[in-house]
Amino acid sequence: MNQLMRTTIISILISFFGQGLNAQSTISVLPKPGFEKRIQNAVNAIRLIDTHEHLMSETEALASPADFSTLFTNYQQSDLISSGMAPDKAYSTLKGKDKGVDEKWSATKDGWANMRTTAYGRSVLIAARDLYGIADLNELTYGELSKRIREAHKKGYYETILKQKAKIDACLIMEYNTTNPRDVVNEGNCNFRRFFVYDKYCSFFGYNKMRTRLSNYGIEFSTLPQLESLIDTVFAQDVKKGIQGAKFGVAYYRTLKFDDVSRENATAVFEKMKSNPDHIYLFEEAKPLQDFIFFKLLSLCEKYKLPVQIHTGLQTGSGNEITNANPTGLAKAFFKFPGVKFCLLHAGYPYGGEMATLAKNFPNVYIDMAWSALISPAYTRRYLQEFIETVPNNKIMAYGGDSQTVEGAYGASVLARETVASTLIQMVKEAYLTESEALDVAKKILRENAINIYNLKPMSHN
Repeated sequence: MNQLMRTTIISILISFFGQGLNAQSTISVLPKPGFEKRIQNAVNAIRLIDTHEHLMSETEALASPADFSTLFTNYQQSDLISSGMAPDKAYSTLKGKDKGVDEKWSATKDGWANMRTTAYGRSVLIAARDLYGIADLNELTYGELSKRIREAHKKGYYETILKQKAKIDACLIMEYNTTNPRDVVNEGNCNFRRFFVYDKYCSFFGYNKMRTRLSNYGIEFSTLPQLESLIDTVFAQDVKKGIQGAKFGVAYYRTLKFDDVSRENATAVFEKMKSNPDHIYLFEEAKPLQDFIFFKLLSLCEKYKLPVQIHTGLQTGSGNEITNANPTGLAKAFFKFPGVKFCLLHAGYPYGGEMATLAKNFPNVYIDMAWSALISPAYTRRYLQEFIETVPNNKIMAYGGDSQTVEGAYGASVLARETVASTLIQMVKEAYLTESEALDVAKKILRENAINIYNLKPMSHN
């Protein structure tokens, strides 16, 4: 075979295989010029459903310090500590009502210089820029920013920021106190939907601790059936109060690996705890009873048709066992309760691949990306694309602010919109999605899916 013939054959093979490889990644035709702007505009126009918030009521917020430190409420304090700031400065000084704005800035400025480049830091800058007209937070601007925040914090500012600025039609609020819930529903014409957090039932490590956590309900128990009856009663009361679902954050305290424990084994642990009520038990000793109660609560969620949010992935704060929050440990619960909608929070950071696998394999598992864009926009873009490629698009929700302040919710909304838009633009550019498909996905993951999954109908913008 001469050189010319060999060169021709090689060229044909390269062309053939090249076309085959290209065909695997290119599914649709290339978009018309200007699609980037059209997708970005469409994403920015969507009225959001905010799937996860820890917002205090507006009344509580108005009673809190209003200065630049308002923008550091919640996650930003964790990054300040991670950068080396002493915890007492991050909490007591930064949030102290008796601390002046100059003292707060003096304590914060070095940590801020180190953490301003994190996504938590970007959220601060976004809120300062968009809500208060301050382009940067520094030595020259912290005073003016504090002044503008104080002036803006007046009755009705929740509605201004949430409904008008962030374009949010509803927020799911996490409520910890089931005996005396905060009056946050529809406050200030904001559509707040309440989720109750049931960690008090399944994160205890001793009998006295368990009794203390449940003492507010005024119902005594000394046997496991009596404890179950108490749970039944309280849960039914919560349903009457209008809860939209249940949330579990136990990955902060223990592994998410829950087993289907027999009543006999759970009773043995309960009786052991009761016989030695002052002893604090190791997790391995308490686990069978915790698991039994967790499954009891899931049975009630199934009975009342309530969706369940479960914290997975990164725990906020300083120092924790990230492996506790691996979502794969929940598989037995998914099998046992096929009628429960399990909404796995925070895109499982850093367990994105595991999250995609679970949502793909289980019809009752959904991905809720609340907080993820605030943790890492790059992670969110990477795994949003993977989720779209692997999981039916009716099972993905892309925005939840997971914040204590409306400024935090706003900053998170901007980051979420940016990550959604840039991900979809890239997928259209690669001809994986058509522009029409991208726009349809955007509406689903930022609004429509949350309405359907969390049973929020009817839902309209007022």
